[in-house]
Amino acid sequence: MAVMSPFELVFELGSNITLRNHAIHLDGLLSNACYRHTGCSEKALTLLDDLLLFDAKHRMYHGSAMAFGVTPEQSITARTRHYVGVMRLRDDTVLPSKISPSGTEQYRKITVNGGPERSRLNKYQAFHSPYLVFHGVGDIERIDRLVQFHCSRLGVNANSGSGTVNHVAIKEIDQDFSCIDAHGQIARNLPVSWLKARINTGSTLPPDTALNLDNGETLPVCAPYWHSHCRFTTTEAVAVEKIRRVII
Repeated sequence: MAVMSPFELVFELGSNITLRNHAIHLDGLLSNACYRHTGCSEKALTLLDDLLLFDAKHRMYHGSAMAFGVTPEQSITARTRHYVGVMRLRDDTVLPSKISPSGTEQYRKITVNGGPERSRLNKYQAFHSPYLVFHGVGDIERIDRLVQFHCSRLGVNANSGSGTVNHVAIKEIDQDFSCIDAHGQIARNLPVSWLKARINTGSTLPPDTALNLDNGETLPVCAPYWHSHCRFTTTEAVAVEKIRRVII
């Protein structure tokens, strides 16, 4: 059985990163890397169970949401990123529309003034900081090999240059910051049941968290995070902030 240890995973960011409406969680990132490695969504989740510590009672992996790593010299910069949408060709434009009596294949003309082939200039809110940071408890050596090979870009529109990773570093640390970070703040989407259990053991909660326990949201707290997957689940939980900072 793999040895599970607390760790800090740091990506040195080389370009702006674009995010969706919710924070990227480490178990979601690793499940995607596992899928790239295995080519099978079910095998990917089986592999993920070997990589990250899983809390079976609360149905949650010990992996934090992404935080922006900042330094005294450089913090987070909000930017706008533009890119031209890829041309989406219909089958009737890439296949011959007819064949002439002489045997010549003829194709439809591509109209770029409108319709699905029209050029589009998209605009996204993006962010930049020196580093992206995750915390977790897991098999450090295997996670290191997986992310070094499969995580060269992160976030939305990664295939168009967003979220480029220059360097990856992972190290063992003394304490688990995957749920509550070093600043005492929520580090990931946390089930209300987990937070109430923490109260029952006499542990303190981050400021203002107690106010949200009776008004939890229905959120995913465990990979897979994509709705179309057959094992996608949600629970009553308190959401982590999408833009979170840790000092490097």
